[in-house]
Amino acid sequence: MKKGDLRRFRDSLIALGADHVEGSTFMVLRVGELVEQTARYCVVDILIGGVLEEGLGYSWVEDSSEVISEAG
Repeated sequence: MKKGDLRRFRDSLIALGADHVEGSTFMVLRVGELVEQTARYCVVDILIGGVLEEGLGYSWVEDSSEVISEAG
């Protein structure tokens, strides 16, 4: 998953409070790291429905969605 990828969330998300994005298409805007005192997390920022969602867990987004088109 990389910046510019167009992806779609699966129709059946298994995450509390994520049902509002089921089946939605989004664009990956940034892939980066979030560093806290004791850990590093890989996070992504996406644009979905005209709204910027920041700091989402990379693994969750990747596992919960599929590629529509990859950035070249």
